[in-house]
Amino acid sequence: MREAPASPRTESPGASLSIEIDGRRFHLHTDDSSRSIEVEVATGERVPLRRWGFEAHLRALDSHARLDGAGLDFDAEGFALDVLRDSGVPESRFTELAPLALWWALCGLREPSVGVLPEGWRQVGEVRARLRPWTFAERTQVLEASLVVLADGARELSLERYLRGMLDASVVECAPAVALESLDGATTAALLEAVVSVNAELAAPEDRMLEASGKQARVLAEVTLKLCRALGWTPAQVWATPASEVDRLLTMLKLTEPPAPPPRQAPASRAMRLSDFPDAVVIQVEDD
Repeated sequence: MREAPASPRTESPGASLSIEIDGRRFHLHTDDSSRSIEVEVATGERVPLRRWGFEAHLRALDSHARLDGAGLDFDAEGFALDVLRDSGVPESRFTELAPLALWWALCGLREPSVGVLPEGWRQVGEVRARLRPWTFAERTQVLEASLVVLADGARELSLERYLRGMLDASVVECAPAVALESLDGATTAALLEAVVSVNAELAAPEDRMLEASGKQARVLAEVTLKLCRALGWTPAQVWATPASEVDRLLTMLKLTEPPAPPPRQAPASRAMRLSDFPDAVVIQVEDD
């Protein structure tokens, strides 16, 4: 999910700042912990937005994100209204504050991290997380556990369960060590984006070729599977190997393969005899 475009600009060294979202300016006041904010509305009053948390974020995604044949459909307005309701904002301010609610839930006041992290680690909002891709078995189990049986017997995917299962499988550890449920919404959004990127890498050209089928796809599949079986590699390892090395490997495999057995020859045909018929009576005469 993409973050709402925002351009924070600090107006004073205190706890007040001004941000611009989609051409609209909002004046905010924060406490030292940045766990909540107050926004000045058109009447001059201050309306508080409290901390948007992990559980609320997943529930709102489950309610307002739908996957259909055309792709992912996200109801940004419905999501924003859930954020405002969570803070008890009057309905009369929903239209005015909806863009700010999206920014607060998805971006917040977190500053981007600087510096190099160890391999496998990502800076996600207020924490650093070590991530790994989930396995095919883990994904299958999570998908099955995320299907909810409806009254008519049909099954529907619970996005909340699916995302939670994906996080449980892919988040190895956090620093500082915290429970996922304690994360704020902006950190949750950053963590989800990082985990999805780890588990759904952009398709390689080879993947697109395989999806297109045809002669080239069959050749690629045959060569890839042949080398995977022989070397214990993954398809990605085969595709990342220099072409000249693949040629050498295929040549060596061809030289070391046992020769194919000669094809069986069909028995020579002959004209049918009387004794070949099933109801024939055969009389054998022998010398005494």
